[in-house]
Amino acid sequence: MASRDSDTDAYASKNPRASRRLNDGVKQRIVGALVLAALAVIFLPSLFDREGARYIDVTSQIPQAPDIKPIAIAEPSPVEDIEPAPPVDEVFQPEFVEQTAPAPVPETVASAADQATPSPSVAAAKPQPKAEPAVEPAPSVQLPAEETQLDDKGLPEGWVIQVGAYREPASAERMRARLMDAGFRAYTRAVDTPKGRLVRVFVGPKLSRVDAQSDKQKLDKLLKAETLILRYRA
Repeated sequence: MASRDSDTDAYASKNPRASRRLNDGVKQRIVGALVLAALAVIFLPSLFDREGARYIDVTSQIPQAPDIKPIAIAEPSPVEDIEPAPPVDEVFQPEFVEQTAPAPVPETVASAADQATPSPSVAAAKPQPKAEPAVEPAPSVQLPAEETQLDDKGLPEGWVIQVGAYREPASAERMRARLMDAGFRAYTRAVDTPKGRLVRVFVGPKLSRVDAQSDKQKLDKLLKAETLILRYRA
């Protein structure tokens, strides 16, 4: 072994170029070892710690709750000497008055409306009257407005027109719908009578009896029946 080292030293002393190559190889090994050590320092921790340490900001972005003080509200108490409002089905409900004539059939409203508007063929066949000179209409007399009557509580008293009372609610609804189509403000109300439960059909209400009388005349002509004017209290 000693002889081999001596031979190497003797060869290196005789060949300086070979000695330089030997030194370069050692340097390259050292550099390679340093690079491997640096890579191990960088990557080995990440290989063993897969989750890693991450910083999470836990600062809340929600503002603090406001300081709201509760307000005590007093319980409502009923007002003395005032009656509660009646149910919807009892509003505009006058006292029951039995009609002597039978209730009109709902289909008469449609037939009367059809008779009022003649068909185009009949209108075309009818001869046109000769034109007459225009006559100025006489000035209309404006009747004084009727004062609204008030009850002892200061509430207005109104008027409704009772068209009829029906045992079948469907018949009353058909009559109400046909009157609405004819331009009348109609509604229905059920009432218990000695003869059983009836559904009455009304038109109105009107605050003036004059207006109620005018609607009554139109309804009597349209239905060919006798309607009733009744007073009600709101």
